[in-house]
Amino acid sequence: MSSETIWIVNGMRVRRTPSGAFAPVLSAPSGGGPAEANGRGQDGPTITGGTPEKAPKMKLLDVINRGLSCCAELPDRQVSSRTAKAYAKTFRRLRSEPMLDPLNDTISRNTYNHRRASLHFGSRRLLLFIMRRCAKAGAQAQEARLRFWVRILNRALNLIEPALALEPPLQPGASTWSMPASRWTKVDKPRPRRGKQSKKHFLKRLPADWMDQLWDAAEVGWPYLSQLAVHALAPSRPEDLTPGSRPGGWTDGAQVRLRSPTLIEITIAPAKHHGGKYGSPSVTTSWDPTVEGRWASYLAELCSNANGHIVITVDNKNAMRKALERLGRKAFPGLKGNITAYVIRNQILADLKATVGAGGVVAASAGHCTDKTQSLYGNVAHGRKRKGFLGAKSERRPRAVSIKNAQLMQARSNEQKPRSAALRV
Repeated sequence: MSSETIWIVNGMRVRRTPSGAFAPVLSAPSGGGPAEANGRGQDGPTITGGTPEKAPKMKLLDVINRGLSCCAELPDRQVSSRTAKAYAKTFRRLRSEPMLDPLNDTISRNTYNHRRASLHFGSRRLLLFIMRRCAKAGAQAQEARLRFWVRILNRALNLIEPALALEPPLQPGASTWSMPASRWTKVDKPRPRRGKQSKKHFLKRLPADWMDQLWDAAEVGWPYLSQLAVHALAPSRPEDLTPGSRPGGWTDGAQVRLRSPTLIEITIAPAKHHGGKYGSPSVTTSWDPTVEGRWASYLAELCSNANGHIVITVDNKNAMRKALERLGRKAFPGLKGNITAYVIRNQILADLKATVGAGGVVAASAGHCTDKTQSLYGNVAHGRKRKGFLGAKSERRPRAVSIKNAQLMQARSNEQKPRSAALRV
C-alpha cells in the first residue's frame, strides 16, 4: 500500500485503479479474524480479506443480462409521438403508485388497457435508457459510474419484473383475441362502464336523419364537402385521408373511381395498422350513386368531370376537425357534444350492420383484421339501411372469429338437446 498514491476525496481514502477510476481503500483486519460490518448494519457485507476482482464484475454482468432478457420480452412498438407522450405520462404515474400494477379496482376496461400498454412501453424505454448509460460508462472505463448505473438498473428490474410477471406482453404476431381473459375481468367489484363517453353511445343522442341534416347545413362553398362525402360512404378515420406511407406503400389519400354510372368505388389505405400487424393495407367500398344519392352522386359528379378518377385528401386534420365541429353546432345547436369524423364512422358501421348484418362484410369495410372488432362501433339499433351499398372488400380478409364462436356455441347446444330430452323421458 505504501507504493501507491493515496488521495482523500470527500473525507475518504481512495486510490486510482488500473482503469483510471477512483476506488475506496479497503484494508483487511489484522489477525485473520472476522471483520466488522461495513456501516450498513448486520445484513450488509463484511470485509474478511482482500477484495476479489471477478465477483463484482460477474454481478454487474448478471444485472445487465437481466436487463437484456427483460427488454427482449417487451415488444418494440412503433407509435406516434403523441401516443408515446401519453404512455410516458401514464408510466410515470404508475411508478409513483405504491405498486407498479396497471390493474385498479376503480378503473374501466379502456383505462386498464392503456395502463398495461404504458407499462410495457415505458418499461422498455426506461431499461434501454439505463443500459445505454451502463454501456457508455463501461466504454469509457468509468468504474464508479458503471456501478452507479448498474445499481439503478437493478432497482428498476426489481420494480418491473414482478409487474411483467402479472402482465406479460403480447408476443409478436399473436392476436389479442387468442389470449386468455385479462386480470381486469376477474375483479369482483363494480367498475365504470367501458366506453361510456365513446362515439358508439353518442349516436343515441342524434336524430335518425342527422347525416342528411348535417349535409344540408353545409354550404356549397364549404371547403371539406368532398371529405365529408367520403366519410359518409366509407367508414374511415381522418388519418385515412392524409397522404403518407402505409404497409402497402405510399398513398395520396382516398381514391374515388367512377366505374360506371351505377358503380362508384372508394379505396382507402387505413392509417391504423401497427406496422402492418393489424388491419388491412387497403379497403374498397362500392356504391350505386343513382340509388344512394346525395354523397355518392356528389362524388360521382366530381369523378365525371375528372375523367372518372379523383383523389381526396386532408392536409390539416385539426382544421377539418374544427370545421366539422362548427358545422355540427350549426346543424344541431342544442346538442351536447361535437360531431367528428369518428361519429360518422360509427354511424356508417351501424348502417352497414343494419343493411347486410354484422359479419365479414362490415369488418372488411372498416379495415378490421377480425369480425369481432366491429362490436366496439355503432349498434345496429342506431343504423339505417343503405339502399346504394353494393359491397366491400379488403386486401386482408378478416378472420371470422365471431362466426366460429357462434357455430361452436350452436354445436354445443345441439349436443345437449338429446341429452336433456332423454332425461325428461
